[in-house]
Amino acid sequence: MAAYGGGNFYAEPQPMITLRKPSRAWHWGKVLFEKWWLWRWF
Repeated sequence: MAAYGGGNFYAEPQPMITLRKPSRAWHWGKVLFEKWWLWRWF
């Protein structure tokens, strides 16, 4: 399983971060993105 985190990490006075619950869907999205990225460059 994988979670998704995003937001404005450089916001002042403190970062504004959103973290979504871990799930299999996030995991498979990450796997597909990695495969696409590696295929694109290699």
